Amino acid sequence: MSLTFSPVSTDDLETIAGLVQAVSWPHRPEDIDLMIRLGGGRLVHDANDGQVLGVGLYWTFGDALARIGLIIVSPESQGRGIGRKLVTRLLEDAGPRPVVLLATDAGRPLYESLGFKAFDTSRQYQGIYADTPGKDPRIRPGVFNDIAGISDLDAAAFGARREHALESLAAASDVSVLTENGTITGYGFARAFGRGTVIGPIVSANEADAIALFSALARPGFVRVDCPGNAAALIRHLTGSGLEDVGTSPVMARGDWTAPAAPHRIYGLASHALG
Repeated sequence: MSLTFSPVSTDDLETIAGLVQAVSWPHRPEDIDLMIRLGGGRLVHDANDGQVLGVGLYWTFGDALARIGLIIVSPESQGRGIGRKLVTRLLEDAGPRPVVLLATDAGRPLYESLGFKAFDTSRQYQGIYADTPGKDPRIRPGVFNDIAGISDLDAAAFGARREHALESLAAASDVSVLTENGTITGYGFARAFGRGTVIGPIVSANEADAIALFSALARPGFVRVDCPGNAAALIRHLTGSGLEDVGTSPVMARGDWTAPAAPHRIYGLASHALG
């Protein structure tokens, strides 16, 4: 099959939303729009009739890192090698940077064949929040002037600077910061996403602080958190608050990439795609 790969723009939002709906992913058009505006991507077309067969997005963070995600091949077009060609094109677009992604179990063999290696796991918890929001005297609402401190903290945990992404996410989020002696030592965002609210990113030096940030941001209703697979104390808190484990994803990297080893860690993802 002959394929073409056109650059993605916000004009393609309706088409991409249709692909998302076809595979029953929860993203709203607003969620997809934000992801498009923060990066780039490709629509896959049948070169003969122009039919859209799939989509994939990518995001670059300086020269240090790229991520790829929202990779979808329409259900009727799967099993024809389109996914491999799409991912290969996205890797070309990302250039020589190391690339990190979250894979599905079904997609893992494809990524391994393209040189990706799993180095961590992410577990998704979601459900109706049934706990009482917590109060911690170290935590206060974030303000615009906190973005610089948040970005510095985030870079050590994420492995690259992503100020623009954080600014865009913060504009759509409730933000909480945890301070020690006037210095920001943790932060969390909560924003509308999918079926309700996603809490993430959450960045802190330990699980107790991550729990405090989650508790400060959680509100009654549907809540989702994507956290490290080995964050046992945080996971106990999430399940105790009414959230259920709905699946584990391997975190995979390609290229010269070493996961950050700073004391601070990402305890909640902004999204599967953005990290």
